[in-house]
Amino acid sequence: MQPIRKILCATDLSKNCDHLLSFGVDLCIRFDASLLVFHAVPPPHGSVARKIEFERGGEKQKQMKSAQAKINKHMASCTTKWESVIAYGDPVRETARAAKLAKPDMVMAASLGLSGFQQFFIGSVVGSMAQTLLRPFLVIPPGKTGPETRHPLEFTHIIVACSLTPSDSHLKKHALAFSERFNSKIHLVHVMESPLNERVVVSTSAPYEQVQRRLEATLSIQLKKIMPCKTKILHGVPGEELALYAKNHGIDLIIAGVDDHPGRITLSTSATLLRQLPCALLTIPINR
Repeated sequence: MQPIRKILCATDLSKNCDHLLSFGVDLCIRFDASLLVFHAVPPPHGSVARKIEFERGGEKQKQMKSAQAKINKHMASCTTKWESVIAYGDPVRETARAAKLAKPDMVMAASLGLSGFQQFFIGSVVGSMAQTLLRPFLVIPPGKTGPETRHPLEFTHIIVACSLTPSDSHLKKHALAFSERFNSKIHLVHVMESPLNERVVVSTSAPYEQVQRRLEATLSIQLKKIMPCKTKILHGVPGEELALYAKNHGIDLIIAGVDDHPGRITLSTSATLLRQLPCALLTIPINR
């Protein structure tokens, strides 16, 4: 089981930040971990003169003090061990820098719920974080941090996106850690992108459907060797199929590896999951 002793909660201190920080506290209680609340004050857009004025005219320090006051107010009644760090600069770069220094076991943030169209043009902070951070990164979907309701923090059903490579062992450790704390049911899911995987079944002249059945049976056996739980073989584009399965089966958390090597869960898969984000997503960097 993967121990989680320190969690870095990256917040933009927007109107929904109270819910994200509450989730961070809940997770720390569940894992008996400490919480590092992090906020980066972004530099202003515009000319160099505007940036210099912002930094030297007192606005930078004013915003940093205001951020600290907001964090202190929310965390005033918190009984778990916590500390805060306020930085100035690009949120993605500063979060990565803070994570490198603090070495948390997990970083968490909330998605703003941008549409795919919006993300295409203005980008996604959490999407950039998933590609930059060298730590496990938990993204909470906007439905969990909305101002209308405060949903309880539950991970009843968890998907482990298996690539059927040794990297699956890293995902398994985190899945077991969450399962132990939340009494979760784990689903091992593998998505086949090609009709025939010659690493598993040698190409023959047998009918297509017969070869597919043999391949699925072989893959299912390999999944069950990882751990005894529910397994599922899907066909198609990994990110899209995982998101669809999560929506149709009431999944609360997807655990996926992030790795550029062919045949494994790639950055494009995590990007697709982040765009759709049917539930919480935990990305695990593999060999990075």
